[in-house]
Amino acid sequence: MFFQFLKQNVTSVQDVLWALIHTSDKSPPTSQSPTSAQPESPPPPYTPTKSPLDTLWSLIYSVKPQVSLPPPTTTQPKPPLGSASTELKPVIQTIVNKSSPLFALIIGINEYKSSTINNLGGAIADAKEFKSYLETSLSVPTTQITTLYDAEATRDAIVKSIRDFKDDSRIQNGDPILIFYAGHGGTGKHPTGSTEIQILLSYDTSCEDNKGRKICGVPDRTMGVLLDELAKAKGDNITVIFDCCHSGSLTRDAKRANLVRGVKQEIVVPNDLDKDILGSIKDIASGSSGTRSTTSDSKFLKAGLNSHVLLAACGSQETAKEDSAGTRGIFTKALLDVLVTVGAEKLTYADLIERLPSLHEQNPQCEGHNRTRILFDSKAPSRRRPLYAVREKDGKYILEAGAAHGITKGATFDVYKNRDCIESDAPLATLTASEPPNPFSTVLSDPSGKRFNFGEQAVALQTGAGTEEDLLIHVAMDPTLENVFRAVAEEIKGSNSGQQQIKLVDADQIGTAHLDIGIENKKVVFNILNPLVTVYGLRRIPFQIDPNIGDIRRVLRAAGHFHWHLHRTGKSNILQNKVKIKLMKLKENEGNDDDDDDEDSARTPVDGENLIQEGVVDVIADVNTMYGIEITNTWDTKLYASVFYFDNSNLSIHPYCLLSSSSGTVDSNLRPGQSLTIGYGPEGGDAFRYSLPVGRDIDVGFIKFFISTEPVDLAVIPQPSPFKQEGRESVTVPPKPRKLWHTALITVVQRRKAS
Repeated sequence: MFFQFLKQNVTSVQDVLWALIHTSDKSPPTSQSPTSAQPESPPPPYTPTKSPLDTLWSLIYSVKPQVSLPPPTTTQPKPPLGSASTELKPVIQTIVNKSSPLFALIIGINEYKSSTINNLGGAIADAKEFKSYLETSLSVPTTQITTLYDAEATRDAIVKSIRDFKDDSRIQNGDPILIFYAGHGGTGKHPTGSTEIQILLSYDTSCEDNKGRKICGVPDRTMGVLLDELAKAKGDNITVIFDCCHSGSLTRDAKRANLVRGVKQEIVVPNDLDKDILGSIKDIASGSSGTRSTTSDSKFLKAGLNSHVLLAACGSQETAKEDSAGTRGIFTKALLDVLVTVGAEKLTYADLIERLPSLHEQNPQCEGHNRTRILFDSKAPSRRRPLYAVREKDGKYILEAGAAHGITKGATFDVYKNRDCIESDAPLATLTASEPPNPFSTVLSDPSGKRFNFGEQAVALQTGAGTEEDLLIHVAMDPTLENVFRAVAEEIKGSNSGQQQIKLVDADQIGTAHLDIGIENKKVVFNILNPLVTVYGLRRIPFQIDPNIGDIRRVLRAAGHFHWHLHRTGKSNILQNKVKIKLMKLKENEGNDDDDDDEDSARTPVDGENLIQEGVVDVIADVNTMYGIEITNTWDTKLYASVFYFDNSNLSIHPYCLLSSSSGTVDSNLRPGQSLTIGYGPEGGDAFRYSLPVGRDIDVGFIKFFISTEPVDLAVIPQPSPFKQEGRESVTVPPKPRKLWHTALITVVQRRKAS
């Protein structure tokens, strides 16, 4: 077949691709029509050869360097040597000095009104240091920072200050909002005694209010709804930092005599506390779902993490400590040290926690669906590139990540001394996964057999994917699909580090492809080939795009990520038999102020019926019907679970449940003999609903469960849609822990109710 844009005959799609990659034709059209009369040249494919700073200067200085410049004497970045102008551009200084749109509430409590609560020594110092950091390093105006110290930090003042953000006309949607708390945390019992509630202890906790009732501080359920209200009004660019603990353990560490920011109090939370706030849950839940096929409701502090990112000083069973002098919180000091040294603009929330030094018996946690965003920035990086530790053991280079993380045989990694060397230094080595990975580790080697000395530990950045990760697509031999072919060629030539590769398959192999791409009415269409989806009649992604190379490439990248994480599987008969999964309808228990019902159980299963039948959930899409998940661990081993919803209609991946990130020990969310509930119960979480856009009668998605015996950070999996939408003595040696991982896939079929 003769292709005019190649000016030659070709016999296969591979020939077309080869010609585009290896010929000198540099003038592909990028307008909406693939046969535009005056084609435009596309931007050159991205190749990661410049640091971000070099890229910035290349945009400012268009002429290559000719002479050397003296080092800068201002705070402006150093321009490239010998730029056309030796004058430093004032635009850089303007950007640096621009005041921040961030608004903050800073709370620090050393002295408590009640004598039953031990005082602290470093909470106010932490609060003031954080305020100083915001003002000096981030240029946040003092007028945008609210402070509550000691007697100022009453329960009413804390609640009011958070609600005031919602009504502050200076705060635009998407502006960063920070809530920092240093003080005591604790736990309380609901009157029924059936659940434990986490509480921030306000200055007046355990004192009586003007009605003679004991003040309870700010419960987690109240804080969760306050944050949901705030996110609904001002966007989800909310950061919450708690330097306290909620374990309800001792007030002093006997080994180190450090003050612990947690108390054991017999706090009973009245059933009617914060009814005015908690009543807004239904208002939040009733919002429109737009074009998304699944929506969720947030209620609790730890699980309502669509609205904010939480940085916590320690794990749920640990204590947050002050230093031996009682002058600073160990967590806050370490956090500020990293922020000042590295810079908030260079860190994601997860990166920040992972960079913290090891803290004695204290493992800070990062929770939230948006933890891969840059700090205080509502924009997420284009694709988070996780770093993995590499150690030499018994003459082998061992990568501390494996199949459960998505590593495959053939994947390549650049190895650096530490994470700070990635932008400035050349890699120490490039190693390859030469054999199939274990669940949580991978053996790396140099293809030439060369040996390297990395020291005690190095870090590895994935630069290439194994062939298992390839996205297989079918494109018809049609000259009108010129820009689709060009987009595939450009994506192959400009493949970003670690990204899945793309391979075209011929028509006789279309059964192996993940996606079929065609063109109708001058629009690019994407046909679904997954038989688990097409069996229900859904054969096309309901979005069409203009034949623009950039837009097509964006869809290809999203499709590669989507299909790899959807199709990769871990098989463990032990985990399959030891973990039970239920998906159930939920109901909102209607109560009044005199009810003794546990407020945390306001949302419960309707009848306990498991809607999963032979791996499929078939529901009538109704935005008023809520669903929840129960995962039960019947084994005697701690497990870790992450859950995602894969939407075949727009290639988005939404997290239902994500493990926290930590620089040390990560809390297990699926303990032996216990259940993890999503959407109801004491764990809280997001209940979810299913809906269909106007004009569509069916949709098919997948709920995928990743379950393992070791924590696996899967924060790289979620993605938005690419389519535009609105111990020595006699000891007992325990058995060697099993290293297992397993996945389970549930098909969710959503049908429109028959009229």
